[in-house]
Amino acid sequence: MTTDQFSVRIWGARGTVSSSDETCRKYGGNTACIEMCCGDETIVFDAGSGLRLLGNSMVNNRIKRTHIFFTHCHYDHISGFPFFAPFYSPDWQVDLWSGHLEGPDKTQRMIREYMRPPFFPVGPQVFSADVNYRDFEFEDVLTPVKGVRIETMSLNHHDGCVGYRINFSGRSICYITDTTHTLGEIDQNIVDFVHETDLMIYDATYTDAEFPQFWNFGHSTWEEGIRICQAAGVKRYCTFHHRPSRPDDDLDDIATAARKIFPQSHVGREGLFIEV
Repeated sequence: MTTDQFSVRIWGARGTVSSSDETCRKYGGNTACIEMCCGDETIVFDAGSGLRLLGNSMVNNRIKRTHIFFTHCHYDHISGFPFFAPFYSPDWQVDLWSGHLEGPDKTQRMIREYMRPPFFPVGPQVFSADVNYRDFEFEDVLTPVKGVRIETMSLNHHDGCVGYRINFSGRSICYITDTTHTLGEIDQNIVDFVHETDLMIYDATYTDAEFPQFWNFGHSTWEEGIRICQAAGVKRYCTFHHRPSRPDDDLDDIATAARKIFPQSHVGREGLFIEV
């Protein structure tokens, strides 16, 4: 039965490296991975360590196909890739999409170079699923499944990074992670891209107070995310890509502070479910 449900579930909200600290249990320690349901279709964004848990939950799906979209291939966004259970089932079809690298065969090349000795014992040839590699360029508009339209943009991050706007059934969700900004200047390109979206998931690695120390690390702040929401008329906001050293208590404080400024704010955590 076809539905028009449009929702997000977070399987990993940390950035840089996963964290198993006792102080990080509430919001989780796995790195970037988001499951998005568009009606009967499931689309995945990023393949951080949270992808392993997502794959385990998907093995009994009635519809055995999915798409994985990469923002980029820094380790915290691909570390879970070889451990995605559907890759090892001949019943599954998995399409892989990327657009941040230059040159031909960028998606297949990214996976092949990551899964090879001596860094990994086997290559993607061990997959028994029907795996397809899809390349695109910044600003391309993608239609991976019927009824889903995905806009793309280039983000300000080392080695390139893709921002996504997913449009389905008259609603939209924007996934904007691993991007930085100029101190005191709002990124108008992002403001235009996320204009009036129903939900923006945004790189909130740092606080404004920390940012001057880390301005060239390729990440942004939770406060900058709110400023973008206010400038763009965004309806709901979710912070993402938390520092691995950021304890639960500090994230609780950020949640409280963010809601005072922008009431429709969430702090990303493993298991968080948001329907738009």
